[in-house]
Amino acid sequence: MESAKRNRGASAKILLVVAVAVIAIVAATLGIRSYFFPGIAVEDLVTNQPGLGDAKDITADYCASEIDCQEAWETRYGVYMKFDSRTEAAHWATIFGGEGAQWKGFVLDARDRDLSSDERVTAVQILLVYDGV
Repeated sequence: MESAKRNRGASAKILLVVAVAVIAIVAATLGIRSYFFPGIAVEDLVTNQPGLGDAKDITADYCASEIDCQEAWETRYGVYMKFDSRTEAAHWATIFGGEGAQWKGFVLDARDRDLSSDERVTAVQILLVYDGV
């Protein structure tokens, strides 16, 4: 009889561990982890970057017009933006073409900037720095 109780106790523990694991996998899949671990802001990308110069938050003006972004910061290399989704970011990066770049939900709009090839590389690297590249 005691052996049967132990088996049921062990089965209950295993079931509990499996249930917690399934919940964790589902939560990660649904992106719930972003509620517990907030994402990177554009400000995180552009602050403390050597040679970038002053970064100015232009979200109120830039994101209120045609481009529906969450956040926008202007720098000497262009405007760095954050979008709600990667799909929307890819859309705008495609529109900007060779004058833009994308990393996840972030886009660089370097139109109207006369950047040297080294400056262009630096501008794109600012996007990639958070990806470990």
